[in-house]
Order: sequence, then C-alpha cells, then structure tokens
Amino acid sequence: MNLNITNTPDSDEEEFVIASLWKHNEQYEAVDISPLFLNFKDDENNIIAGLISRTWWGALEVQYLWVSEKYRKSGLGRQLMQAAEKEALKRGCHLAYVDTFGFQAKGFYEKLGYKEYGNLPGYAHKHTRHYLAKSIR
Repeated sequence: MNLNITNTPDSDEEEFVIASLWKHNEQYEAVDISPLFLNFKDDENNIIAGLISRTWWGALEVQYLWVSEKYRKSGLGRQLMQAAEKEALKRGCHLAYVDTFGFQAKGFYEKLGYKEYGNLPGYAHKHTRHYLAKSIR
C-alpha cells in the first residue's frame, strides 16, 4: 500500500474517486447530480459574468459566481442567481445553498433571501466563510 500526495492529480483518478463515492451513495438515494452553468457575454463574445453550479438531491448548489468588475452592481449577478433558481425548480429542487467569505458577497445573497446557517472563521487566519441557504419552492 502506498500513499500518494500530489498538486497535479490525474483526472481519471479523480473521476474514479468521485464515481466510487457516488456508487456508495446510490445505496441510499439515486445520485442525480447535473451541472448547471450560466453566463452573460458581451458583444465580442467575452464572458462578463458566470455562475457554476449543480443540482442534486433536490438542491441547487451554487459553487462559483463571478461578475466582471466593469459590470458589478448592474444586476447581472442577481439575474444569474434567479435564472439558476428557476432552472433548479424545473429540475425538481426545493432548496438552494451557497458559501461565501465575508469580503465577498454575503450581503448580496442575503438580499436574495438566503439565510446564514453556519460559518467557519480562520481562513488565512483572518477571514470567515459563511454558509447560506434558502427555500426556493
């Protein structure tokens, strides 16, 4: 038996671990993980805002939300979140969740109706990670 540690994992090995966990989880509930990617592009076809998420087990998991500096405060982030929640409802989801740092977008998510259910201080010895969720049904 050998322990391997790397900064550059082999994608096939990562997929094996993920697939093995999902196979284990299938004993308890069908694994229905589906990616959900949304973005806005400018007239030159450059992405100016994007949301990376997935839906599974009745939930929308927002993983990454980014809006270009030039377009912040324009409503694009809100539109992306609302569109993701709408699509999640079509997929049978009833809740959505996200995490963010205090210096990022906690207030933004709270304005969208998300409520903090936990936090974890100590990132970089000074930042707090906030976990938020809401019912979308």
